[in-house]
Amino acid sequence: MFSVLVDLINAPKDAVKGQKGSLLGSLIDAVLLVYSLAFCFFRVGELVPIMNTYPLEFKTGLIGAVSLRLMLPNRSMGQLVHVAALIALVYAMDAYLIKPLPAVSEISTTQTIFITGANSGVGFETARQLVVNYGLNVILGCRSPAKCNAAVNAINANANEGSASSLLIDLSNFDSVKQAAAQLSERKVDVLYNNAGFAPDLGSPVNEYLLDPSFTAMHLSHYLLTELLLQGNPSLRVVNTSSGTHHLCAIPFAYLPENLLHLIEWSPGCVDEQFLQLGIRTPTDSGAYFQAKIANIMHAISIPHNHPQATSVAIDLGWVGTSIQPWMKLSISPTSMKLMRDTQTGVLPAMHAILSSNEELLNGHGENRKWNDGGIIMNTMGKTEEPYNMSWWTGNLSREKMFELGHKLWVTSERTITSLTSN
Repeated sequence: MFSVLVDLINAPKDAVKGQKGSLLGSLIDAVLLVYSLAFCFFRVGELVPIMNTYPLEFKTGLIGAVSLRLMLPNRSMGQLVHVAALIALVYAMDAYLIKPLPAVSEISTTQTIFITGANSGVGFETARQLVVNYGLNVILGCRSPAKCNAAVNAINANANEGSASSLLIDLSNFDSVKQAAAQLSERKVDVLYNNAGFAPDLGSPVNEYLLDPSFTAMHLSHYLLTELLLQGNPSLRVVNTSSGTHHLCAIPFAYLPENLLHLIEWSPGCVDEQFLQLGIRTPTDSGAYFQAKIANIMHAISIPHNHPQATSVAIDLGWVGTSIQPWMKLSISPTSMKLMRDTQTGVLPAMHAILSSNEELLNGHGENRKWNDGGIIMNTMGKTEEPYNMSWWTGNLSREKMFELGHKLWVTSERTITSLTSN
């Protein structure tokens, strides 16, 4: 981030000085500026928790790096400082500042974990690490039998004590969810990882249930699956993959002038009373992903309120190099350029949420914090935090208001599912 400030400061100087500096040097500066801007965009999910957790250290490093580059008389030396600072920041984000995973000896190998969307990306890598590194039994939930079996075989080929198995589940179909839950009832599932998600296609028509298909698959089906598995194990650990993009449900309304708010297609909080009454029954719009992701958070917060023995965590993975978007699959991609985390690093928050003890997850939240106060959030650095703790969650979008909306989402989800699956 410091590089953006430096380049913006230096740009007017270079313009005034005209031809000073080589064409190559100017090109390098331009590349560094573009890279730095892209870095801030893709890595905001890691930058924000670092700035919140280590504000003094971050500010000191930022000021020090900016000052050093400004003071260096040689342009090439300044560019080297710029590159070195970026490398150091990547190392801090992807290694140094991430909370270490629990030791293998601390984890019971009798646990069984079920993961949705597990044949590729985050789901597959999480399953692979749990089986291969921790010797756990993981059930991979997928839509495609061929892809699911291929993923299971790839994991088991490197497994020692643990094992992977497959289970078909189509989250666009409530009957498929019920069938999968019935099969899972034959085994005690200790952890449910509601991971499956996708980038919705704008304008997708309502589905057979006359519901937004993205909200159906990413929230309602996970809600149904969770409720069914809790019947067999009231102490279930539930992990929901959310996203830092849920903050876009508040940021525009906190900082944009009122005359520009008409440009935002989603409502304040995304999942408000109007959305719950009408929005879930409309074609997919531009706010669909944000609505689903904040619903994942609301769901995780509400689980211990409704199931006192259960624990739940909503995780923010940041941008991870998966196949959720076609351009992420290219050989030269944001992941290869370190603009995003690779999946091995990106799944670490999920691993923490799955493996950490109940006590460890609440560590640092105060001695009076109990699970019946609600589920928690895990940030991209593998550390838990309270939901809606940023400054933009205020006024009509305060923590209390969002908890209220979360309760209304729960009631709406329950009624909707019941009305559609009662036969």
